[in-house]
Amino acid sequence: MNKVLIYSVFLMAILLCSCNRANTPPKKPNVIIILADDLGYAGLSSFGGEGISTPHLDKLANNGVKCTNFYANSTVCSPTRVALLSGRYQQRVGLDHIYFHCVDSIGFDPRTNPSLPLILKENGYKTGVFGKWHLGSGEAYQPKAHGFDDFVGFLDGNIDFISKHNTESEIDWFVHHEPSTEEGYVTHLLNDAVVNFIEKEKEHPFFIYLPEAAVHVPMQGPNDPPLRTDDFYTYKVDNKFPKDEYMRRYSEMVSAMDDGVGRIIEALEKNNLLENTLIIFTSDNGGEPTGVKYGKVNGDNRGHKVDMYEGGLKVPTLFYWKGKLEAKINDQVMLTMDLFPTIMDITKSSYTSEKRPDGVNLSASLFDNQALDPRDVFWMHRERLVYRNGDMKLIWQNKAQELYDLKNDPLESVNLINEPQYQELVYDMTLRGEQWHKNTAVGFPAGRKLGIRVSTTWPCTRDLESFNDNKAYYWENDRAIIK
Repeated sequence: MNKVLIYSVFLMAILLCSCNRANTPPKKPNVIIILADDLGYAGLSSFGGEGISTPHLDKLANNGVKCTNFYANSTVCSPTRVALLSGRYQQRVGLDHIYFHCVDSIGFDPRTNPSLPLILKENGYKTGVFGKWHLGSGEAYQPKAHGFDDFVGFLDGNIDFISKHNTESEIDWFVHHEPSTEEGYVTHLLNDAVVNFIEKEKEHPFFIYLPEAAVHVPMQGPNDPPLRTDDFYTYKVDNKFPKDEYMRRYSEMVSAMDDGVGRIIEALEKNNLLENTLIIFTSDNGGEPTGVKYGKVNGDNRGHKVDMYEGGLKVPTLFYWKGKLEAKINDQVMLTMDLFPTIMDITKSSYTSEKRPDGVNLSASLFDNQALDPRDVFWMHRERLVYRNGDMKLIWQNKAQELYDLKNDPLESVNLINEPQYQELVYDMTLRGEQWHKNTAVGFPAGRKLGIRVSTTWPCTRDLESFNDNKAYYWENDRAIIK
């Protein structure tokens, strides 16, 4: 009788456990965004990169969604980051250029704009940012104000990968939101921080934002010496490297980033999280001019970072989710700001702000191969504006306009602006572009005159000759010389 009773109790316990498991809602999916810095469209081997080895990212490309028409929201870094975290045109946020580390009163303010990490945190996510912030140095704009539980990285636009000196030649490195003198190669430290965060928060849904330092200048591999020290500063010297030296450094920087992706995958697999984690890889803008010259990092696309041509805006982008996303190529036109509503949908997160995103939800296109609804898209940096309607692309710059047919002329080699058959289209697109600027831009961007550059005073000025004691950087006989 006792055996029967014991068996009955045991069976009841199993049934109760089964019921509890059945009634437990599934864990929300984790999201990891990896944002490379200045990585051009052909910056990865899977996108045609020459002499570049990216086996881990190639594996994601071969087993996920490879986007061939994905565009950064801007041709420089900060505005794209604003669009990513707000889901809105950066002009609507009032911020369309870079942030200066020497000014702490300007930045992306989460109190007045939607902020992806803050919203996800409110929806039960653990949040971490590891890398380049560049959205404002003031306390009100720093990662903690945006809801990030952890921050390892730097606030400025770039730092020396070895010495951690920023554009003001100050140590700019934070560990767990606090200033730090931690030593090591920047990309390796960021890789470590992400893996540690996964291990720490593996029991919770988490959002990881990994804005890489690579491949932004200064160009340094793991074993290269610092280019910025206490008594010598240089912003960039990549144009002084011969081709082989530049590509060696570039390849090592990309390789270190790719190794980090491998470590992230390994950590997810170890903790049985890979099938519940969406990984997104993209870049903030096109490649730098030296990379275009030496490594063809933008492929055949015209232009480079800062330009409004395809080479300045088109970036390599991957979506990977094991067991959820099929391996395919997606050629729909997508923008950085589309990530916000897509992640809101995938994580089933909500927010109450009346400021709705300008981006569109990509889920149906990524998961079900549905075409996106036709839409007009715009890019604006300072006074330069791009309006794309279907395959037609109109550019305002240099007090003039240019028109290109991207379907028949993807390399933007034939300017159609003066062709008679396009005059009605140009007139219509001009009106629509002007109306977009009027209806969208606020603050300083609203006062810009389309196509007309207005010089602004650089807020961070100092006497570099005195700082460097009149020394300069040279590359001679296969080695660096400062004299």
